[in-house]
Amino acid sequence: MNLNPAIGVTTVNNITNSRYIPYIHSFRGIAMMFIVGAHILVKWPSQSGWNHVMESIWQNSTLLFLFISGYLFQHLSHKFEYKDYLSKKFRFVITPYLILSVPIILYRILYQDIPGFAIDDRPDFATWSKLEQAAYYLFHGAHLQPLWFIPMITLYYLSAPLFLYIDRHPRLYYILIPLFALSLIIPRSVLSDILIMSLHFLPVYLFGMFISHFKDAFDRFAEKYKILITILPFVFLVGTYFCPPEMYDRFSFTHKVLFCLFFLYWLNRWQNYIPKWIDTLATLSFGVFFLHYFFVLFVRGLGYKFLHQEIPGNVFTWTASYVLVMVLTMLAVLLAKKVLGKWSRYIIGA
Repeated sequence: MNLNPAIGVTTVNNITNSRYIPYIHSFRGIAMMFIVGAHILVKWPSQSGWNHVMESIWQNSTLLFLFISGYLFQHLSHKFEYKDYLSKKFRFVITPYLILSVPIILYRILYQDIPGFAIDDRPDFATWSKLEQAAYYLFHGAHLQPLWFIPMITLYYLSAPLFLYIDRHPRLYYILIPLFALSLIIPRSVLSDILIMSLHFLPVYLFGMFISHFKDAFDRFAEKYKILITILPFVFLVGTYFCPPEMYDRFSFTHKVLFCLFFLYWLNRWQNYIPKWIDTLATLSFGVFFLHYFFVLFVRGLGYKFLHQEIPGNVFTWTASYVLVMVLTMLAVLLAKKVLGKWSRYIIGA
C-alpha cells in the first residue's frame, strides 16, 4: 500500500462509491454482537478455563466498532462539513447519552452506589461532593460500564479536522507505526480514564481510515494473502488464551485488529449469504449499544431472584444469558422506534 501523495487522491474512489457499503453494515452488526458478548455477567468458577476462553474471544470488542467508525469517517469524508458533522453527532449520539445518563447518575449519587472501576480510577471518589461526582460520571461515562465509550469517541468527533488533514496528506498515515507501538507498550487503562483510552485506541480508528483510503490496494492485498488474513487472527486468538497475564492485553489488542481485516475480507466475499438478522442488528446497533447493559443487569437480577445468587457460569448459562439479552434488547429498540418514531434517534440512538 503505497503512501505516495501522488496517489493520495484515491479518495476520489470513495466519491464515486455508494455511501452504503453492505459488508461494512454487516460488520457493524457483528461488532455489536461482540460488544454485547463482552458484557454478559455470570459467575464463573475460580480458574475456569471456559471463562478464559470467553474473555479471550469477546473482550476488547470496542476495537471492532472503532475500526468501522474510522473506515466510515473516511468513506464519507468527501462531503465533510465540520459544523454539520458535529450537529449530527450531538443529536444522535450525545443527546441519547445525556438523556439515558441523567437518571443513572441521579441514582448513583443519591444511593452512593459507586461502580468499582470508578473507585479503581479515583480511590477517594466517595469523599467527593455530589457535584464533582456527577461531573465525573458525565464526562467519563463511569456511571454505566459501556458508556465510557461516548466521552472517548466524542474526543474523536472533535478531532475530525485533524483526521481529515491526515487523510488529505496520506504520508501522515505513517504515524500508525509509532501509534500501534505505543498501544502495545501502554495497555488499556481503567475504563473511565478517557484520555488514556482515547490514545490507546487512536491507531485503530486511524487504521480504519487508512484501509478505507486505500480500499482498492487492500482488496488486492487481501486477495493475494487471504490465507494469511484468515489464519493469523486465530493464531493470535489462541495466543491470547495461552499467553502469560502480562502479555494478555497485547495479544488481545493484536488479534482484534487482525480480525478487522478478516471480517472486512470475508464479509465482502460472503455478503450475499449474510443472515438478514445481522443487518437488522446493524441498523439497530446504536440503540442496542445504549440499552443492552440494562438487560444485562436485568438478566443478572433474575439470577438473584430465582437462584438467590449470581447465575452460575458455564457454557449453557452464558449462551442463554447472551441470547436473552440480545433478543430483549433488539425487541426493546424496535418497540422504542415504533412508539417514538423519528424521536427515537434522539433518545436511544436508533
